[in-house]
Amino acid sequence: MRIKTKAVLAASAWAMASAAFGATVSFSYTGAAQTWTVPAGVTQIALELRGAQGGGSYPCSGAREDDGGLGGLTQGNLAVTPGQVLNLFVGGQAPDVGNVTPAPGGFNGGGDGGRYGAGGGGATDVRVGGTALADRVAVAGGGGGGNTGCPNHGTGGGGGGSSGDVGLNLSGGFVPGGGGTQSAGGAAGTAPGVAGQLGLGGSAAQYHVAGGGGGYYGGGAAYAAGGGGGSGYFGGLTAASTTSGVQTGNGSITITYSSTTVTAVPTLETGALALLGAVLAVLGGAGAVRRRRG
Repeated sequence: MRIKTKAVLAASAWAMASAAFGATVSFSYTGAAQTWTVPAGVTQIALELRGAQGGGSYPCSGAREDDGGLGGLTQGNLAVTPGQVLNLFVGGQAPDVGNVTPAPGGFNGGGDGGRYGAGGGGATDVRVGGTALADRVAVAGGGGGGNTGCPNHGTGGGGGGSSGDVGLNLSGGFVPGGGGTQSAGGAAGTAPGVAGQLGLGGSAAQYHVAGGGGGYYGGGAAYAAGGGGGSGYFGGLTAASTTSGVQTGNGSITITYSSTTVTAVPTLETGALALLGAVLAVLGGAGAVRRRRG
């Protein structure tokens, strides 16, 4: 009887095999769109998006300053299906091209600035079903560009949050760029600064202008003051949040997920299993008879 029970348990153990695992994959700035395909068995992922910092500006003399607004942080969960392709845009910090005009904004929406100002940082976002701005399900805003000169005129506003941060004016008499919101771009600062718009920071490649940060809506650009930060967004996520002014340098995307893979293996049918049990029982009985005779 003991042998039969073990045989049945052993046969049952072959019915199904499963394996559960968790994984994290990270994407850094490349200057181009990237993709990620949802693995088998995955139906939800956790996202962490970080927008890029605005560019640092140059004073009348000396090295580039670290006065660009910090990028934002957006986190939450996204429902997915195995095999689905997500389009990933990781924002770049406005590049250092020297104290010249134009001063380009960072990849993915950072607005341009000009001499003594700096470009805005690019937003970081995830797009589902396409690559258009309307396909974005989560956005971390980019920071506004800094603005120095003689003296220091301002620093960029932080990107992210439901509204990006307003840039700062440190010299008086000039209006900084406003932060992007959930429904409009950040207001223009002192002319020739311009307002931000959907997905784009205010951009004015002119003398002493700081560009706005990219975002769900971009921040405004400003003359002789800091550019505004772009807003964050999480309309496609659950258990989500967005925070302004946390990321230095380029942006990033981190995806965390878990998966359970179930693999079917050959099993004995009911009749065959019963026959195997009967045979083992007979063999067990025969063995017992031999032991008694011995």
